[in-house]
Amino acid sequence: MQAMERMTKSGRIGTGHGAGFGAKAARLAAAVVLAVVLTGAGQPAHANPFDPVITVNGRVITQYEMEQRRRFMEILRQPGDLDDMARSSLIEDRLRMAAAKEAGLAISPDQVMAGMTEFASRANLSAEEFIKLTGEMGLDAESFRDFVEAGVLWREVVRAKFAGKVSITEAEINRAIANFQPTGAVKLNLLEIVLPAAGTDQSGAMALARKLQAQIKTEADFAAAARDYGGGATGWTRLSDLPEAARAALERQAPGAMSRPVALEDKVVLYWLSERGEDPISGTPEAWLDYAQYLVPEGANAEAELAAARARIDTCDDLYTVAKGQPADRVIRESQPQSAVGGDVGAVLATLDAGESSTRISRDGWRVLLMLCSRGPAPDLVPNRDIIREQLLNQRLSSLADIYLEELRSEAIITEE
Repeated sequence: MQAMERMTKSGRIGTGHGAGFGAKAARLAAAVVLAVVLTGAGQPAHANPFDPVITVNGRVITQYEMEQRRRFMEILRQPGDLDDMARSSLIEDRLRMAAAKEAGLAISPDQVMAGMTEFASRANLSAEEFIKLTGEMGLDAESFRDFVEAGVLWREVVRAKFAGKVSITEAEINRAIANFQPTGAVKLNLLEIVLPAAGTDQSGAMALARKLQAQIKTEADFAAAARDYGGGATGWTRLSDLPEAARAALERQAPGAMSRPVALEDKVVLYWLSERGEDPISGTPEAWLDYAQYLVPEGANAEAELAAARARIDTCDDLYTVAKGQPADRVIRESQPQSAVGGDVGAVLATLDAGESSTRISRDGWRVLLMLCSRGPAPDLVPNRDIIREQLLNQRLSSLADIYLEELRSEAIITEE
């Protein structure tokens, strides 16, 4: 119960599918309170609950399905006209399933179960726990499964139709970082299993870690293995305080699940993520500047070299290509708080946006091509670039998916009994 109430506060659960599982969930912004008493009020009486009430391109929706979808929305405490929302979401699910069939797409039972597990994990519950709790409130497991299956299939449809046509540029990622407003530093409530692996050969510890991965199903199993092999609860830990390899393994990890094995210097570690949270940030965090300097010797050709370099760069990483074959110190890359960047460099950076450059600075016989890579919050408060790219891609796909679904609906033959 407490786990579901935590998800209520985070707003991480909803009944729409969008491009993936939660694209419309964000728009519905549902709260979850499993203590609600369901009455089923407002449902029309039918002699047979399996009588068809709506037909979508020849595919039937029954009164029972309508009642179950409405019940699901009651459990999730969705605001609005639940009868209308249940009707609309079931019609859209029929359209999603038909689009998948037309595209020749299908998913396995394991994929459906993975989707159910992901949905339940938003409440820090296993799929079995979620099904049990909602079942006690009148929702059949099959109704939950049907909802998830339509969402997972739709995600595959959208990816197949649009993913190859959408790209996210480095400039878009830079803008997202610059506009990112962190509310807190990510913290994780972790358990760990630590397997010693001194020396260069970690194959034995890695094999044991993979064996444990296959055997462990629950947090209780993980805790028992930690007692046997070494480790235990670490408590709340900032993501930024973990080793880089551990951060990479846990950045996208859903609560209620185990990480992949993480190879560190003298050990292999498995992590179990119990909860995610944030340490609130007081006040406005200071901006950090990520910038690069490319040094060109002063002389008759300096201006031409600088112009040629500027013509070849869109991002700071391009400077390494420009400087290929030159001494390593010709490119200087730094990231630090804005207050720590003074002098002529700080003055010029203040006039630049991310991705822009200047050649106004000269220093000790060198001309300097100065480029601002990004301006934004401190690195430990910002998701890594791959996560930002994925978020931007999902937003773009979600918009395209909504347009496509509206097209399918406008072309559909929908009749009501």
